[in-house]
Amino acid sequence: FMLTGEIAFGGDDLAVVSGGGGDLQAGQLLNLGIGYDFDLNAAKTLRLRTGINYKFDSVDASNGEADFDRFPLDILVISRQGNFALGAGITYHLSPTFEATVNGSTSRVDFDDSMGFLLQAGYMVAERIELGARYTLIEYKSNQPLVMTSGAITNKVDGDSFGLYISAGF
Repeated sequence: FMLTGEIAFGGDDLAVVSGGGGDLQAGQLLNLGIGYDFDLNAAKTLRLRTGINYKFDSVDASNGEADFDRFPLDILVISRQGNFALGAGITYHLSPTFEATVNGSTSRVDFDDSMGFLLQAGYMVAERIELGARYTLIEYKSNQPLVMTSGAITNKVDGDSFGLYISAGF
């Protein structure tokens, strides 16, 4: 079994807070998960990694708050050579939801479940601990219109992100 934590950045701005409160982007912040590695060969150099995660971010402002969360399911094929690992696979994000409350009024956008792609590179720093970088390519779509921070009205949001992760096996 594997426990994974990732901090990610990127994607379209969903909410921008003036006064230094930070922005909410569709590809960022925390991704926490549990998964399992299956050995695909006797040398244990090729693995299938599966995982279920919770990815979320939120931002607070003086007049409200906003959050974006989803449940990614990941499947990657990983090639391991010594302490180095390269992986590629798919991710399927369940129930992506953006919710904002401004001046007491709440709006919510439920996006369709979305499929994307993953690329990652890792290094084993200890027997069961891997540090690495991951790139996620994904787009979220909704039947509801969303007014972007630029003022554009769309039903598609870019959720691409770059992240740093740590995985611990047990």
